[in-house]
Amino acid sequence: MSEEQEGDILLFLTGQEEIEDACKRLQREVEGLGPEAGELKCIPLYSTLPPNLQQRIFEPAPPNKPNGAIGRKVVVSTNIAETSLTIDGVVFVIDPGFSKQKVYNPRIRVESLLVTPISKASAQQRAGRAGRTRPGKCFRLYTGKRNQRSLFISIYAECF
Repeated sequence: MSEEQEGDILLFLTGQEEIEDACKRLQREVEGLGPEAGELKCIPLYSTLPPNLQQRIFEPAPPNKPNGAIGRKVVVSTNIAETSLTIDGVVFVIDPGFSKQKVYNPRIRVESLLVTPISKASAQQRAGRAGRTRPGKCFRLYTGKRNQRSLFISIYAECF
């Protein structure tokens, strides 16, 4: 994204373990690019993260380097960032198209979390996170065909 404009990135993933792993991998990749690359601040966001650590999403991005390399903040979040808050500076959204949903199995009387494709409403909400304060872009990591055919208009109700 070095040829893109300045701006922060919001990446949606499905859960804490996936988010923590992604943050570590992103930091390693950027460190491997050498001193000419811009600095990256990777911030996880999920519901069980302590409030003081959740507040880090409002910190500014790292400064640009004298060579013009752009400093970026990347917020890696569950779907809690879809509607509940606005993160100033987010210009790019990366949407893999999945989230965890509560599903009740009446046969075994157990509620569990399953990774499922998001609804069209969620896809639109996620795209709307890009450029809340200035023009932005949403990168959907699924095809337009899937968007048209397999995304439900809204999520299933949790109880009937």
